[in-house]
Amino acid sequence: MKTNNKEKDITFTAFNAMVKRDLIIQLRDKWEFVFRVAMLPFILILTYGYVLPRIGLLPENFPNRMFSGMIGMSMLITGIHGTAIPFTMDFNNLREIEDRLLAPVHVNIIALAKMVVGIIESFIGGVIVLPISLIFMGNALDIVVTPKQILMLIPILILISIASACLGLLVGTIIKPMQIAAMFPGFLMPVVFLGTIFFSWGDLSATPIIQKIVLVNPLVYANEALRSILTPNITHMPMIYSIVGLIISIFIMGYWGGNRFTKMATGAK
Repeated sequence: MKTNNKEKDITFTAFNAMVKRDLIIQLRDKWEFVFRVAMLPFILILTYGYVLPRIGLLPENFPNRMFSGMIGMSMLITGIHGTAIPFTMDFNNLREIEDRLLAPVHVNIIALAKMVVGIIESFIGGVIVLPISLIFMGNALDIVVTPKQILMLIPILILISIASACLGLLVGTIIKPMQIAAMFPGFLMPVVFLGTIFFSWGDLSATPIIQKIVLVNPLVYANEALRSILTPNITHMPMIYSIVGLIISIFIMGYWGGNRFTKMATGAK
């Protein structure tokens, strides 16, 4: 019993140290982090949520349609970046992963520590979008958040953050450092613009093939779940389907990414 407790203490201490180190590094580069997280939502909100409705190219209530999508997109992209890029750099250029593998813990703990940092960053990414949305779209937003909605929102935000970290784990074990530049146009752009940011999944019924294809995109389930809570008057996927979709995405991406990480970590020892 004492041996098991000692092992648990060692595991927790190592896990806590790895998470704390990564968070301190992010805190040191906090303004670069804020700029990276805020720039894409800022441009999209400024263009689609403020300028185009003002000049009449989009309906005045369009910000209501994209508000949930901005939060979901920011959380997913931030979590992916916060998990995938460190994994890619650690396994290739920096080789820092070799030092972490010397810790007396299971390799899964090392991956989990990176994912926890990605989950925290994902939450922060969602928070950063809120003031930007209120500044540029506040007058056009017709959203009332009740205590009941907040209670429903919290577990959804947790699921979205976990999904973003799982996808980041998978992406980080696939791409190489020289492929990072191609990740945005080749991977993130399709995920973002086919992730029901500016429209609901039900609107895609006009294009049935695309409507089915986008179901592989976890951002669809994230945005539809947020839309069902924040803007329930807009057509959205049933909440239960969105939750199931997020959970399935987490299991598939987490399992696949975890296996790839274990194989790469074993080879790096």
